[in-house]
Amino acid sequence: MSATASPLSAAESKASSSPKTGFAQTPGYLFGPWMDFFCLGGATLLIIPWFALLPTEWKNYGDILIITTAIAHFINNPHFAHSYHLFYRGFGTRGFSAEYPREWRIRYLIAGVAVPLALIGFFLWCLVTKNARALGYSVNLMFFTVGWHYVKQGYGMLMLDSVLKRRFFTETEKKVLLWNAYAVWFLSWLLANATAYKADYWGISYYTFATPQPILTAITAIAGVGSAAVLVMLGLKWRATRQLPPINGLVGYSVALYLWLLYRDPVLTLIFPAMHSIQYMVVVWRYELNYQQEQTANAKSPSAFGMRMALFYAIAMGLGYLGFWMGPRWLGTVAPSLVEGVGDYAFLLAAWIFINVHHYFLDSVVWRKGNPETGRYLFR
Repeated sequence: MSATASPLSAAESKASSSPKTGFAQTPGYLFGPWMDFFCLGGATLLIIPWFALLPTEWKNYGDILIITTAIAHFINNPHFAHSYHLFYRGFGTRGFSAEYPREWRIRYLIAGVAVPLALIGFFLWCLVTKNARALGYSVNLMFFTVGWHYVKQGYGMLMLDSVLKRRFFTETEKKVLLWNAYAVWFLSWLLANATAYKADYWGISYYTFATPQPILTAITAIAGVGSAAVLVMLGLKWRATRQLPPINGLVGYSVALYLWLLYRDPVLTLIFPAMHSIQYMVVVWRYELNYQQEQTANAKSPSAFGMRMALFYAIAMGLGYLGFWMGPRWLGTVAPSLVEGVGDYAFLLAAWIFINVHHYFLDSVVWRKGNPETGRYLFR
């Protein structure tokens, strides 16, 4: 929840007083202790040692890439599509109706109209002017926002779990956690740009830049101090309350910062996006289950709820395939002149960057603290 903003600060919103139904949440959890643990980050803690024990010949980058590309159709791509579905469902009311506070209408219009128009304008400019270099630099922008999205979502998982378990953090403690997340994110991006080089992404060159060693050393130190501050803060909190922190949320926070962003195994980096997507989807599905329970409360057919949930996932599968594959390929057939001199896969590259960057802006609204709907459906 990517790339954050994410199933985030809305976690701190007040729970709805709506009555519970057949799929009511287990008190203190989205679904249950074990499912929450695995989905919020625990699965990553199991995959890394399991992967380390695999025979070397099974760790072939090309084979893992094929597997993860297939998995993306069922997990990664739907996780992006879910954010579009939740954001634009009822967009007319959220963006234009006086039923919504003016502040939120503005947020919805900026993220839902202004940002995509700006991104589309940029990509059209790149293609019309044959500016492959600018398009390549936007790949680096995508990685920049993806890292931001990871840490914001990890922070959001911790805030969410703290609300579910009623073990709240003070505003000062939240700032310690959040600024540490920012420091680790920025360090990960600088490490990815530590040396200037050119690489290919869908056949189009993208560029990194050399980070001066003094800057890299300074940010590393800041991230180290931030991590130490988090440990001290947790220790002081334990001393004062004698309560364990929300463990599942803390696992989600730590995994997002220190493993998904800083663990540099080239094969595991193909797997981590699926872990991030699962972390996001477990929150989305709890939200949607509660939403659909309300929508079908008076339905005469007992299968209405199941059909709606199946349709929710089917829409995500379809939108994911349309956005990442079918749509850009179709554009390449109807406007081949635009990609001439840029790259045969320019539309594919633009679509992937567009979705990754725009996804962050959508989530920054959907999961923001105070959103009129998120707290209502996330906590039942």
